[in-house]
Amino acid sequence: MALLTFHKVLSGCETGDAIAWRAFLTDYTPLIHQLARIYLPGAAHPEQLWKETLLDLSRDHFNALRGFEHQSEREFLLDLRMFYLRKSQSALDPDLDRKDFPEPTPPGIEEVLKGAPLVHQEVLFLKLAGYSDATLEKIFRLTPSVAQTSLERLKATYSNALGNQTDEGLRPAAWLKMLGELWAAKTEKCPSARLFIRVQEGQVGWQEKDPAEKHVSECLTCLECWTALRELAYWRWAAAASPAAQVEGLLAMLPVSEAAAGKKQKSMMNRLFGS
Repeated sequence: MALLTFHKVLSGCETGDAIAWRAFLTDYTPLIHQLARIYLPGAAHPEQLWKETLLDLSRDHFNALRGFEHQSEREFLLDLRMFYLRKSQSALDPDLDRKDFPEPTPPGIEEVLKGAPLVHQEVLFLKLAGYSDATLEKIFRLTPSVAQTSLERLKATYSNALGNQTDEGLRPAAWLKMLGELWAAKTEKCPSARLFIRVQEGQVGWQEKDPAEKHVSECLTCLECWTALRELAYWRWAAAASPAAQVEGLLAMLPVSEAAAGKKQKSMMNRLFGS
């Protein structure tokens, strides 16, 4: 989206503009593929899951897409991530989850995290989701020694996660089931994702920062949102761009028109100059 801002791309996507959708697919397909590696290992035809997600977004004049947050890109990506993972959950077979790794549940995860500083909770949560130590160090910009200190708590109950260095969830079906429970548990007391973004980007003072971080450290639902924002920010920057042929293949199945942008621009010129 070097030449198109996020808001222009999203607006264009909602009108079926092929130029906007090409930018959307170029930037977000690699991010989705990275999420699939972590959360959907073993799923048959992960590329097809993304195609089906895109078709769902484009139905009824892009109605689902219009329901996503539009204020900022990271808020939008949070909604896109949730939409994609919810849709893809049925592609996972629970019987293929590793049985030597305890089934993740909110009470079990909360027990592991209890009393740990927020930075350690972040690392632990994403480690249990399936991230390798090397990727966690990049996401949080931690030294290996700090990362290892965070992960010490896993030895008692989730020791198998410590040896996972493949960026791949050990119990993906159970993990997505738990994520669904956490998303459903959000309450009015939970701060907004917008506030979390401002805190993570250093845009607020301690009067807002401290209460927000305290809440996250005590609320697993908000910790999931908080860490999702971390991983989305990382993959938005780190994921390699999709090949042009792949983008064009996805674009070909969507209800888009190369002429949409030109028509919109002409309409604007007509309003401005009466021609």
